[in-house]
Amino acid sequence: MSVNHYENFPVASVLCPPALRPAVAAIYWFARTADDLADEGDALPAQRLSALTNYRAELHATAAGAAPGMQWPQVFTPLK
Repeated sequence: MSVNHYENFPVASVLCPPALRPAVAAIYWFARTADDLADEGDALPAQRLSALTNYRAELHATAAGAAPGMQWPQVFTPLK
């Protein structure tokens, strides 16, 4: 994650109790990645929707006990 692009994360992590930081980081990664899939880059709307659909499917699969895929390991591995 680029600190320049994700300027709010360092502030949030300092303000968070140390015991909660890993969970907060995982939530932040999830939300930031979903936001990037929705509006970063030059993808067409149909491509963005497809990426978000895949992202949601991986979330549901991971929550059901499947091993996280390799496309977004930084997001879904902490859920295991």
